[in-house]
Amino acid sequence: MEIIRLTPDDAERFLAMRRLALDGDAQNFRGASVDDAALGLQAWRDRLARDHVVALEADGAWLAVGGLTRFPGVKLDHKGLIWGMYAVPAARGTGAAARILDALEQAARAMPLRQLQLTLMADNLRARRLYERHGFELYAIEPDSVCREDGYADEALMWKRL
Repeated sequence: MEIIRLTPDDAERFLAMRRLALDGDAQNFRGASVDDAALGLQAWRDRLARDHVVALEADGAWLAVGGLTRFPGVKLDHKGLIWGMYAVPAARGTGAAARILDALEQAARAMPLRQLQLTLMADNLRARRLYERHGFELYAIEPDSVCREDGYADEALMWKRL
C-alpha cells in the first residue's frame, strides 16, 4: 500500500469514489453527490490541482482518500482544513484512514500550517474517535447544521494545533 497524491487527471476517478461515499454512506457526510456533479468536472480538476488530496492505493485500487486545503487570505493562511475523508468499507479498521490523516498532517506541517480544522457529523462516533486518536479536539457542535433524510443533524467541529 502506498500514499499517492492526486492530480487533475484523477478527477473522474476521485469523483466516482466520492459518489460511493456520499451516496453509500450519506448519513456521515454533509455533502451530496448531486452538488459535486453540479460543480462540474473542471472545478474538481482545479481543486485537485490546488489542494493536497491523497489516496491510499493497493494493487491499483483506492482504499481511502482525503484532502487538505489552506484557508485563503493573509489573516487565515496559517490554518488548514481536512476534508473528504473516506475509506471504502473493506478498508475500515485496517488503519487506512489513519494513514491518510498522517499523510495530510505531514503535508500541513511542510506548508507550514499552525493548525488543522475539520468537521464531521456529530453522531459519527467512529470518525470522531479516529480524529481524537490523532490529537484533534472538539471545540463546538453546530446544531441542526445538515439536512439529512432522517431530519436535521448536528455537526461537530474539531481542531488540532501543529
